[in-house]
Amino acid sequence: MKNKYIFFKKKLSFVCAWRSLLLNRWAKTGVFVIVLSIGFFLRLWKYQYYPFTGHAEEYLFVWSGLSLIEEGVPISWNDIPVYGENNVYWRGVAPNPGPSGGGIGVRLIKPWLDEPPLFSLIVGGIAKLYKQPNFTVISPLVIRLPSLFFSLVTMILTFLVAKKLFGYGLGVISLLIYATIPTVVFGSRLAVPENLIAMLSLLILWLYLKYFERWKIRYLILSIFLASIAGLAKPTGYLLVFFLFFLLIWRKRWQEGIISLICGSLIFLASFFAYGHLWDWSLFLKVFLYQSSRPAGWSSLAYILTNPGFSVEIFLDGMIVLGFLSLWSLAFKKNRSEGEEIVVFSFIFTLLIAVISGGKHDQLTWYRYPIYPFMAISLALLIKEIINNPSFFQIAIFVPLSLANIDLLENPFWKLNYLVQSKVFRPVLFIFLLPSILLMIFKDERLIKLTKAMIVVCLLFSFIFNIWVVVNRFNILCNNTSCPLPEKINLLKIFR
Repeated sequence: MKNKYIFFKKKLSFVCAWRSLLLNRWAKTGVFVIVLSIGFFLRLWKYQYYPFTGHAEEYLFVWSGLSLIEEGVPISWNDIPVYGENNVYWRGVAPNPGPSGGGIGVRLIKPWLDEPPLFSLIVGGIAKLYKQPNFTVISPLVIRLPSLFFSLVTMILTFLVAKKLFGYGLGVISLLIYATIPTVVFGSRLAVPENLIAMLSLLILWLYLKYFERWKIRYLILSIFLASIAGLAKPTGYLLVFFLFFLLIWRKRWQEGIISLICGSLIFLASFFAYGHLWDWSLFLKVFLYQSSRPAGWSSLAYILTNPGFSVEIFLDGMIVLGFLSLWSLAFKKNRSEGEEIVVFSFIFTLLIAVISGGKHDQLTWYRYPIYPFMAISLALLIKEIINNPSFFQIAIFVPLSLANIDLLENPFWKLNYLVQSKVFRPVLFIFLLPSILLMIFKDERLIKLTKAMIVVCLLFSFIFNIWVVVNRFNILCNNTSCPLPEKINLLKIFR
């Protein structure tokens, strides 16, 4: 009887352990799905309205892709002097079939050889699927669909990379940050190749980590292939070949590193130059050399750090500023872990790509999109450090920057009627800082807990403000003015 009781007890204990494990797994999966759904909902919310329709950079690629599909030759707009009159296909105003009317004044070039064809074919293929007429202001409802998909995959990969390097908790925080920062959300909507490159950079890193976990050659082969085709979305994507190369030699895997560099370079360069030779080799070289001479200088990094944004205008997103400060904190940290080394290298590598290719003082902020997933992970690490070791000096910077986006809710037509008045701002800031100030004087366990609680409350408000900005940005800007509206299209019509 006693043996039966012991057996039953062990069996019950085993069942309870498995049930607890299963519930824990379901809970973790549920939290991940909820955060991912929030991020994807924010990207879908009025994505066709904001950023505003008629963004010229988006039509570079969709027109080129549609031309390749329909006419077999790339045609798109450009004003650089390398193209002569014999290359001008058409001058005029590309019409806008949407309710706002108007259009985009352009000079169409044939053949248009500014960019390789991969991203153009993707976005042009979607436009063709919906039977959109070329050289018009095609509705963002259609042309932004690929970027929304890339962004969804990027969010998943941000979680997977952070989870693999630092565990589930930091993976979820990284995902939540990347999912809700307004700059990232709005930029993720634009039909530009940097959204594809951002996804590929994370996918390459994830495959790299899987390779060293399981030592299966297929992970390395796939990462080399993805790095090589990234340049066919935009030439700056080719630098992901070097990204993979440096990651491999950092692990002292010289043979794999050299093979990846040679194979990745051969695949990209052969495809890239074959594409140029197919149309007009002489013109292709002129365009390539002209684009390669884009100004860059010592102040390029300073310009990026002081001019945040997701489009051609400055967008003062406090979370982006805080993200760059997290890089500073991580870069100068002593005794970094292996995971932190990978994050800081990835962050700096993608930042340097933007520095050397994004123009000296050009507000071409889409060059920065591949930075943001690594920034989210870096920022999550900073938040963990602040919570674990609260200090007035860190909190005094963290609090105002994490709550700064409430000012993005101000209507630009209010003039001096701010959303949060100074008489409210000053005491609230003091309340948030008070526990950490007292902690400097009195080393009390209760003060430590109170300071940590204040940080968590600050974070909750920060995420709420970020979501509020994304949901209301279009309505705020268009409250007292006329904004461009896209053509309405039934996205389900292709399934009928």
